[in-house]
Amino acid sequence: MARVSQATQRIVRAGLSPALTVPTSDGDVVDCGAVALMVDNASVGAVTVTVVSTAAQDGLDVADLAVVVPAGGTRLIGPLPHRTFGQPVSSADAGRAYVNYSTQSGVTRAVISL
Repeated sequence: MARVSQATQRIVRAGLSPALTVPTSDGDVVDCGAVALMVDNASVGAVTVTVVSTAAQDGLDVADLAVVVPAGGTRLIGPLPHRTFGQPVSSADAGRAYVNYSTQSGVTRAVISL
């Protein structure tokens, strides 16, 4: 299975009740910019969410962003700047970020923006 593109849910003045869904085993493709990844972990163990970096500084690769979501916890991860996480223009997913999950069991997520 390939990475799956996730729709970004916009926060509005009346409020947003994000629709959280289970991530795919091959990871997500999400928008970059002023967005956040909301990850809820209902499992009994921690899950690591990794946003893949595509950036380099002075010839050195910038490390991926790895966030541990504890068992029973929720994390908002972001923002996700294009210059750090956006896929190159030669990619079918140009300008969007790749997100990986150490497990999908008990995990749900949503991509939200202002």
